[in-house]
Amino acid sequence: MAVLDILVGLSPWWWVAAAFVIGALEMLTGTAVLIWIALAALVMAVLHALVPNMSGEMQLTLFAVLSVGLTFAGRWTVQRFGDGAKAHDTLNQRSNHLIGRTAKVLDFDAPSASGAVEIEGMRWRAKWPAGAATKLGDTVRIRSADGMTLNVEPS
Repeated sequence: MAVLDILVGLSPWWWVAAAFVIGALEMLTGTAVLIWIALAALVMAVLHALVPNMSGEMQLTLFAVLSVGLTFAGRWTVQRFGDGAKAHDTLNQRSNHLIGRTAKVLDFDAPSASGAVEIEGMRWRAKWPAGAATKLGDTVRIRSADGMTLNVEPS
């Protein structure tokens, strides 16, 4: 094909330029998909530099295969080792930021195993394990949060 023969005579730097344009589009869209296609264009630049007489059909075929392959491999790698769309259990939930910290007991009702604690001058509802005993002024450790109620244990 005469149109694809143009690719044979072009410099590998055109693939680098294409990678930067695709990378810029990725930055505009924020899809995390185009980055793998931009990486495929960079790989094509290296391949075209190593094999300068590669036909236009072969360049486009390799670019398409690399784009699909790198997209699947990259998304798998991010899901396996990266964030992987893991739930952000502390995002917009202030009580979850307190897990592992200590608090001072302000109020304790033994029959219901509930009361109140203070952390950084803020009063929070608290729930103790069944059978736990504590006194006012004692220190407790926050082990989990259920909404705005902190689950605590004696420290």
